[in-house]
Amino acid sequence: MRNETALERRFWTFWLSGILLLAALIVMNMWLVTDISPLGISDHQAAGSAARVDAIHAGWAAANVVDLAIYSMELDLIFIGVYAWGAFNGGRMFAASPHATLARLGKIIIFAAVGFAITDYAETISQLIQTAGTGGDDTLAGIAATLRPVKMILFLVTFLGVLLGLAIRRTTRPVA
Repeated sequence: MRNETALERRFWTFWLSGILLLAALIVMNMWLVTDISPLGISDHQAAGSAARVDAIHAGWAAANVVDLAIYSMELDLIFIGVYAWGAFNGGRMFAASPHATLARLGKIIIFAAVGFAITDYAETISQLIQTAGTGGDDTLAGIAATLRPVKMILFLVTFLGVLLGLAIRRTTRPVA
């Protein structure tokens, strides 16, 4: 492939696979939308209290989609690792650039990818424990709700950072 390094191939394979998994999660979320959770899984992430989590679970039970919610959270755990590894490798690829701006951007992406993985794993595991096991739990609901905006920002930094890095890389490459 176009003289790509192993790092570049790893980046493309994992980052694009992560984007495809995200698309699958978005599609699955359509079935998790209820009157109680009009944003589906996003409402569960932001619930913040055991009572709200239990109300969302009751809505999912009434719609017969609790198993789908659990599968969605399990798929999310796979997505997190695949996407974060892809973004991390993209950051490494950019950080190795002789172009100073691209190298700095790469380091930011690396940091954000690690932070995204940590925060999203903690959030999703907190959700999964409640959905598949304990039911609503104030502590776990609080963890998920607190980490949600942080992981969203870190995801956007990685996603937009990778797109920006690809654009910079494309415009600074010598034409053969």
